[in-house]
Amino acid sequence: MLESYDALIVGAGHNGLVTAGYLARAGLRVLVLESRRVVGGACVTEEIFPGFKFSTTSYLSSLLQEKVIRELELERFGYQVYPKDPAFFSPFPDGRYLLMWSDTQKTREEISKFSTRDAEVYPRYEDYIDRLARFIEPLLLQTPPNLPPRGFADWQKLAGLGWRLIRMPVEELTGHLRILTQSVKDFLDPWFESEQLKVALARISHQLFGTGFEGPESGGCGLTLSPWRRKSACG
Repeated sequence: MLESYDALIVGAGHNGLVTAGYLARAGLRVLVLESRRVVGGACVTEEIFPGFKFSTTSYLSSLLQEKVIRELELERFGYQVYPKDPAFFSPFPDGRYLLMWSDTQKTREEISKFSTRDAEVYPRYEDYIDRLARFIEPLLLQTPPNLPPRGFADWQKLAGLGWRLIRMPVEELTGHLRILTQSVKDFLDPWFESEQLKVALARISHQLFGTGFEGPESGGCGLTLSPWRRKSACG
């Protein structure tokens, strides 16, 4: 006898599992279908070689919203984050390398191998990106208003966004415009002189949001720099 379900999720990747979790939490009967022997999609840890476990794709879990972790009680079911430190390693053809640490001072020491000026500037850059990201991140959990607005709720959301923009310092507003329209290269050039550091930061943005990323000179790819304020971690 066939069972009936309110929702059918094809694919037990992280997005499918989160969707299924919220639907089940709302009281619906949910069936999740997965062709592989493990669930999790891009967020699984697998024993590729005997005795060696790898986080095959989920090298970064910082974009998983705390709201999702809390509401679905993931920690209760075994969710755990292992900090990645150093968070990033970038080798160069001349044999030198750059490590990015969670400790800003250690990162500055690494950067100083290529430019003492950039080592001094880096904390200010990190703080600036942090402020830009703090504006963007809450929007990820909000349903955007319809454009053109169709009702009072849409106008209310637009007014709220407009009020936040009006109160924003000019340098941050300019930063948002630049990060939305400029390439990674154009965004980083005024900040740093070291090509090695700029390459490392561009590579980080590519790994975070590789889809559609054509290169550091691609227009509009500056947006990929904004989440770097979140610390890298393996889940």
